[in-house]
Amino acid sequence: MREVLHITTHMGGGVGKVLSGVASYAARTNAPYRHRILLLEQPQKTNFIDVCRADGVEIFCAPGRKDIEAAVRAADVVQIEWWHHPLMAAFLADFPQIRMRLALWAHVSGCWYPYISPAFLHVPQRFIFTSPYSLDNPYWNEAERAWARTHTSVIHSSGGFDAIRSHALHVRDDHFVVGYIGTQSYAKMNRDFVKYCAAVADTPGIEFVLVGDLTNVDQIRAEAAALGIEEKFRFVDYVRDVSAELAKMDVFGYLLSPRHFGTTENALLEAMAAGLPVIALDQCAEKYLITHNETGILIKNRDDYRRAMELLFMYPEERIRLGNAAREKVLRDFSVAHTVCQLHAIYDKMLQEDKRQYCFCEAIGRVPHEFFLYGLPDELRTIFTAQKPTTGYELPPILREESKSSLPHFARVFPADVQLQQWRNDFCGGEP
Repeated sequence: MREVLHITTHMGGGVGKVLSGVASYAARTNAPYRHRILLLEQPQKTNFIDVCRADGVEIFCAPGRKDIEAAVRAADVVQIEWWHHPLMAAFLADFPQIRMRLALWAHVSGCWYPYISPAFLHVPQRFIFTSPYSLDNPYWNEAERAWARTHTSVIHSSGGFDAIRSHALHVRDDHFVVGYIGTQSYAKMNRDFVKYCAAVADTPGIEFVLVGDLTNVDQIRAEAAALGIEEKFRFVDYVRDVSAELAKMDVFGYLLSPRHFGTTENALLEAMAAGLPVIALDQCAEKYLITHNETGILIKNRDDYRRAMELLFMYPEERIRLGNAAREKVLRDFSVAHTVCQLHAIYDKMLQEDKRQYCFCEAIGRVPHEFFLYGLPDELRTIFTAQKPTTGYELPPILREESKSSLPHFARVFPADVQLQQWRNDFCGGEP
């Protein structure tokens, strides 16, 4: 049996779900590849790790350098799970100089921040994106986009939907629930989310239920209060049983920033897998996940949102039609079996090629502040590299987060890097 070694920073969130889904499915079905997973840091949560170990999948948690190199030598294929985490950047900059077959699976689009440069694509033996949207990268020229379309692959990072139950239609005169599941930070959520809600707030009995990270609740609540619709919002912290929350919703309104970093969008796919009608903006990865008016509704502005919501409120049969088609598509095209089959097909081809060594330094830098800079598109990089940096400039929300590969995140992980500390002082007000 051939062996694949996945190297990831951790197994939280969507990456944890897909890795556990892939590795466990391969183990249960006696697939020709055995998957092992190596974490660069000690896990904070073990739910996905527990799933893997229950199926006999071996997990290495924060091993030393010698153990990492031994695991790499033992593998037929090494796969990096990448989303520009600071620890992964440091690992790639000091990448083991061992001959191996190397794939890299990017779990962010790379079209804004974290940015994926054309040079980065050339380093591994196989570069795998998680959305066709990545191939539209606006910062590449047409020749670079053409090269990427020819020399890279796209595999959606789905871990399966076994826990998602089919949605039951609600037809109620006094209650109409528009749900959202996911981060409530404006690093991902559309900055005008509350204004979109206000555009449909006169729908009889409407309630907006937001499930997920509550760190931005006060700001959302204040914006809703300013528009006179605060009483229509309800906030729910992270839950284990996502399916139970989806079952309470009538429509899934997934309104993201036009510069968000997501790709497979598991929250959206889970809603579709439940048979819930979805509305999303016609942009980024969403436009590749939803077929307009077949498996959901894609909108361009608030007027579109209002019309779509009116349609789904007035005609329950449309909710059924869209929800059923969405569920059928997701269960067919985004199953964990489909993901595993696609990955194994790539590994089969890689095994026909010789092992070699890899150097990432020209693509990601050699020291911590360079790691941060190399993840920025040019329009953001110039803010930091100007002879007189524009202090006081308000960075985009994604760069001000406490985590998510933000400037404070890099500065916290690399406290000895003087340049990172200076940038954090200049742009984020010092210690987070």
